This record gives sequence, C-alpha cells and structure tokens, in this order.
Amino acid sequence: MAFGGISEQRSRQKRVFQDAATVGILTSITKIAAAAKVVVTARYFGASDDLDAFLIAFLLPQFVVETVTGTFTTSLVPRLIRSRSSQDQQVGTIAQASLALVLGAMSALMVLLALTARWLLPLLGSSFSSSKLDLTFVLFLSMLIWLPISACSATWRAVLNAHGRLAMATAVYMASPVITMLFLAGGAARWGVWVLAVANMSGALLEFVALAVGIRRLGYSLRPSWLGWTPDMRALLAQYWPLLAGTTITAGCALVDQAVAGALGSGSVAALSYGVKVAGVLIAVGGTGMATAVLPEFSRLVSQGRWDALRHALRLHVGVAMAVMIPVTVLLMWGSAQVVRVIYQGGQFDATAAAVVSQVQWFSLLMVPFAVVLLIAQRLSTALGASGLILRAGFVAMLVNVTGDWLLPRWFGVGGVGLASALGHIVFMAGLVALLYLKEPRLFRTVKP
Repeated sequence: MAFGGISEQRSRQKRVFQDAATVGILTSITKIAAAAKVVVTARYFGASDDLDAFLIAFLLPQFVVETVTGTFTTSLVPRLIRSRSSQDQQVGTIAQASLALVLGAMSALMVLLALTARWLLPLLGSSFSSSKLDLTFVLFLSMLIWLPISACSATWRAVLNAHGRLAMATAVYMASPVITMLFLAGGAARWGVWVLAVANMSGALLEFVALAVGIRRLGYSLRPSWLGWTPDMRALLAQYWPLLAGTTITAGCALVDQAVAGALGSGSVAALSYGVKVAGVLIAVGGTGMATAVLPEFSRLVSQGRWDALRHALRLHVGVAMAVMIPVTVLLMWGSAQVVRVIYQGGQFDATAAAVVSQVQWFSLLMVPFAVVLLIAQRLSTALGASGLILRAGFVAMLVNVTGDWLLPRWFGVGGVGLASALGHIVFMAGLVALLYLKEPRLFRTVKP
C-alpha cells in the first residue's frame, strides 16, 4: 500500500477512535446522570408498588421506541452515507421520506397500544392488585405520545450521525435523566410516581427540539414527505426488516424478563430494574460509543471492498474494547455488594432490598464483555447488508433466554432472571460471530484468490 494510503487509513482510524471517545464520554456522562436518576428514584420510592406500576407502564412504550425507532436509525445511517458518498442530491428527500414512514408507523402503534392496553398490562403485571393495575393503565396511556416524538428524533439522529455530528446526536440523551432528577427534587412529595411520567415526556420533548435545531442547521427540512416506494425506500426496508426482527427478539427478551419478575412478587420488578443498571451503563459506555463510531467506517470500507482494512479495523476496535471492559467488569463483580450499598441503600431502600439487587447485579455483569462484542458485530452485519444474520442468531438467543427465565428463578429468585439474560447475550454473540465467519471469511482471515 502506498504511503498516502497508509496515512489516510491511519487518519481514518484515528478519527474513528476520536469519535468513539467522544461518544463514549458523552454516553458516560449520560449514563452517570441516568444512574444518579436511579439512585434518587430509589431514595424516594425504594422497591414500592407505585414504582412497580410505573416500570410496567413504561415497559411497552420503551420496548417499541428501542426496537422500531432505534433500529431505524441504525438502518438509515448507511443508506444516507452511501447517498452522500455518491454525491446524490436526493439525501434530503430520503430523510423526509424516512421520517414520513417511521412517523406513520409509530402513530399507528400508539393507537394500537392504547386500544389493547387493558389486555396487555395484566399479562405483564400478573401479580398486581386491581388498584395497582389501574394506576399502571393510566400511567401507560400518559406516555404513549412518546412514540411519534421518538420517530422524529430517530430520523434526525440518523442524519446527524451520517454527517459526522455524533456528539450532538449523543448529547441530547442527557435531557431525560437530568430533567427527571430536577422533577424528583421539586415534585416527588407532591406528585408521587407521576413525576417520573411527566419527567420522561419532558425529556423526550427537549430531545426532539434539540435535534430539530441541529437538522435545520444542516439545511434539512423538518417536514415529512412521502414520495412512494422509491428504490431507496425499498433498499432501506430490505435492510430494516431483518434488523428490526433481530432487535425485537433481543428487546422481547427484556420484556419477558420484566414480565417474569412481575410474577415473582412485590418489589421484584424494581429489584430487576436496579440490578441491571450498572451492566447497562458499562455496555452503553464500552459498546454503544464504539458501535456508533464504527458503523460509518465499516459501511465505507465495505462499499470500497477493502477487506484487509476492514479486518484490521474490526480486530483493533474489539481488542481495545475488551482490554478495557474485561478488567472493569471483573472488578465490579468482585465488589457487587459494596457497589449496591454505596449507590442505592438509604431512604426507602433497605438492606434486604440491597441483598436482592446485589445478586441480580452480579449475574447481569456476566454479559457485559459479550454484549459489547455483540454490538460491534451487529453494526458489522448492518454495514455488510446482512441483517438477516442478526435475526437468526437472535432467535436462538431468545430460546435460551426464555428457557432460563422459566427455570432459573426456581433456584435464584429474581437473580435468575438476570442470569438468563446474560446467557442469552453470550449465545447471541457467539452465534452471530459464527454466522459472520461463514458468510464472509475475509472478515477474519486472508482468503487466497
């Protein structure tokens, strides 16, 4: 390779790490704020019935937002990058049509969930009393407006990522936890658990406004515009459906986890929610930042057919992530009980709750290194246009997770739900890596012509 090519490759790798560091730092700040929000919530509500009601009410809207719109962002970024790389003048049109598509879908889902809530919520809170279910139902309806708001935010975030505005696209995530803490401090005693619902919607609206400002500064229109099933839209959906199915399976496992916890008695849903927070922070910091940064780079290298450079970039990013995440995970597992006492215990959160949460946290931390590699592998699959592999590996992981949810709580209580989730992630990662190797061996070794 010529010196100029080597220099360019190193420059791009440096930029990817800089982007990953930027996203990682901002994600860390966001997750620290989110962790602080959980600590404050624990002080005010402990593992109470009211908090159980909110968490179950929040579960389905969160599930739909993370699967439908979160996956849409990931699918749209490579399509926008290819359009920009080819000097296509239709980038703005693609963004507007994408917004129209996902906004229509989320609005329809909002209506569907509202109509079926009385049937769905008792399934998720099977041990809830009638008064607790009534509170869950009203909280649930109040948060459904989040769905169409998230459609706009997801599309605009994809545009910002495609333009390299990763910092802004990530920073807006801080809105919800910061607003929640402010609302808890000012209104928890007066409004009770309703303060969490109001704060969540306020954070979503602030994120919506911030992303809209960023989009306008890039010269894009905020107005959705559907021009029919163009080749770009067909290509986007061909990439999106398998990725959505795979993500739905993954998020569905979390949904099953919460439903199983809801059947284990009072406070179990809250204990599971607290217990998985630290693992979630590590995965977001170590995996989400790296995965967000590498997707544009992987997409560019695939489109250019530069397999050696792609293989080198893959090894480098996974190696760096593991060098950091494995020691941190082991250290946190070793001190899990102390971490729970320091973070949560106090106020309404007593020593008994701390012991339960500590066990859940220890099991959930098992998944962290595997989940980080899984995120990078999923982005690689997306860049390759092989989202179907995510679906196949995810289906096997779902079977493992659901089986674990059925068996493990018999021995470990709600901690068994955390262990089942960890086993599901391990199987998911191993299966996806194996399928990637079978599909494209050049990702892992040099293949002679």
